[in-house]
Amino acid sequence: MLKRIDQLPVILTSFAYREEYFPELEGMVATIRDHHPDWHILIGRGPVSGYNTPTLEVESSSSTRGHWSLPVSLDFNNTQNDWYRIAKMKGWWVAQVWHHFRGLVGSPNRVLWFDADGRLNGPLDFEIDPEVETIAGVWWTDVGTPQHQHHICGGLLLFQGGYGGTVHNVVDQWAAECIRSITLPPVQSKYLPGPDTDQCLLTDVLRNDGNQNLVLVKLPYEKYCGIPDRKDGTLKPGVLVAQRMMNEKMRAPEDRNRNWPPPETPRQQHAG
Repeated sequence: MLKRIDQLPVILTSFAYREEYFPELEGMVATIRDHHPDWHILIGRGPVSGYNTPTLEVESSSSTRGHWSLPVSLDFNNTQNDWYRIAKMKGWWVAQVWHHFRGLVGSPNRVLWFDADGRLNGPLDFEIDPEVETIAGVWWTDVGTPQHQHHICGGLLLFQGGYGGTVHNVVDQWAAECIRSITLPPVQSKYLPGPDTDQCLLTDVLRNDGNQNLVLVKLPYEKYCGIPDRKDGTLKPGVLVAQRMMNEKMRAPEDRNRNWPPPETPRQQHAG
């Protein structure tokens, strides 16, 4: 029997790596608490000094605190690749949450990643079977550029499954691919113009034959990945999940002083 995700216990997780993302993370968490007050929230902030590899402070709504350290260095060189490598920490982070907090919301495990620069304009309403191995996320299709294949987007990702099951294995494979990719030179993506991203690596994992026996819920892009107007920051009607697109400010070093993202209040007023 299908149930709406807002009727189920969920671990909501995200992280902010770089101080510019800290207020974004706080704004995102506030919208989650507004619409899903019973969900368990687990977040990270970094970098934390004094460690040999990139480390984030872990904070959860159950008052659990600690530190998690990436097993490899990010090797920043003040190029766009710095941003891509931070983004690839997502696979590793989700795996950490999956393993360290299994059983927290019962069985099956249910972890939902939400980008720090995302905003929720109402309760999440997509439906899943709460007993089935499932991954849900927004899928991107650009009919204007057929050379770029369909791929899952990384802003909103739900992982549901039993410990040791298919989704568990997907999470571990994704984490391993992200960590491996961080240590290598950038590789041209077959899904997008530019280098591989965390979402491209997850798309590759999902297309492995061994991962076909899971339910893949493809959420509509316009509703669950609303992007603000570049001029005034407004959203189209019907947007439930808004993405503030901090990558437009943070990806390229030359864009760091860009006046972006737009103020939150106008964007919230035009959503709905």
